[in-house]
Amino acid sequence: MSGKPCVLAYSGGLDTTAIVLWLRERGYEVHAVLVDVGQGEDLPALCSKALRLGASSAVVRDARPAMFETVVPMALGLAARYEGTYRLGTALARPFIAVEQVRLARRMGGATLVHGATGKGNDQIRFEYAYRTLAPDCPVLAPWKEWDFAGRRDLLAYVVRHGADEGFEPTKDFSLDENLWHLSIEGGPLENPAADLNVEQVLAAHASRFAGGVGPRPAPPTAMVTFDQGVPVAVNGATLALPELIARLNRDYRAAPWAWDLVIENRCTGIKSRGLYINPAAALLHSAADGLARSCLNKPSYEAWCDLGRQYAGLLYRGEYFSDQRRAVEAAGRALMSRLTGAVTMQTSPALHATRIDAPQALFRHDRATFERSDYAHADAAGFIRLGWLGAIGRSIAEESHACALETGDTAASDVRCDQSLPGGRLVPAAV
Repeated sequence: MSGKPCVLAYSGGLDTTAIVLWLRERGYEVHAVLVDVGQGEDLPALCSKALRLGASSAVVRDARPAMFETVVPMALGLAARYEGTYRLGTALARPFIAVEQVRLARRMGGATLVHGATGKGNDQIRFEYAYRTLAPDCPVLAPWKEWDFAGRRDLLAYVVRHGADEGFEPTKDFSLDENLWHLSIEGGPLENPAADLNVEQVLAAHASRFAGGVGPRPAPPTAMVTFDQGVPVAVNGATLALPELIARLNRDYRAAPWAWDLVIENRCTGIKSRGLYINPAAALLHSAADGLARSCLNKPSYEAWCDLGRQYAGLLYRGEYFSDQRRAVEAAGRALMSRLTGAVTMQTSPALHATRIDAPQALFRHDRATFERSDYAHADAAGFIRLGWLGAIGRSIAEESHACALETGDTAASDVRCDQSLPGGRLVPAAV
């Protein structure tokens, strides 16, 4: 070998372009791994670019089968969202990129693992937690934590000096990250929530990128999604593999007003960030899964399902994919998802909502919920309320009077008279 071998998580963007050059200047033999997570780019062309930059090798690895057999079904079946609004995107893909890096590094006898994430965000954690778990003996190098470049302008000047700019825009406003699940847009005017933001302009600037660059078609007014144990398996009666199903929904509904989320989130580093996340399939499927869960799970089970979704999103966001807690949440999630079988018809215009839920294990009973005559005995509720009150609130008449006085403010503020000295502040009283 001509130098110290390293395996770089390579994307072909400005950061990893600069990293290839920077690593070679420091005597590394660079092996670029470009992992296909559905980003819709010409990946062989990007590999050729890495070789032109001086990489010793550049390969494409397809992580889509692994992603869509493991993490994506669970994120769908639990409607996993971080802080209630972020439907996850890069967090789903990073563990699988790291796996491909480790595989190549192992074949090379333990090469250095390199990623292009900055020291501000979450991806550094996702990569490095994976490295520490899967290959604790391999060295790790994160150039953003070592080089002197301050930002995009510095990187651009650096690659231009090396004749490797290849069309990078000096005034590019946004940072993009795309996979089959979502398109994230960050940076530029999104960075300042106090400034005016024209979301329509941001969306229009990237309308051709998402879902393979195909122009949006007239969106169907409804979508019937069929679930099997929490996982969508068909749309409008057509059985589809999960990647194809997601790609179709992303293509059909990417222009819908509900297809994006403008999110301020709390990064693991404590820094807040704001991003525009375009994820029509995730929005529609999460809403459909929630409708099915509300219909098929009893109250405590539904609350547990919601909590598991929050937990799952949180641990993925924090980079804890290769952990016991992820396996525990998935085991509990599968137990609840096993009841989520049925078809949910989603109305997509003007707003997104479930209009019909057909589920063989549904607990919703029309004969009980109806306002008309049923076999439900209304008088039974009297005992339910008495016992419920006893456990939740129950107290004596004297206690109730005192509580009411406190709540209405009809009591003296203190039983210490103004002409009395207040007790001292010592924890242990002085000896008499």
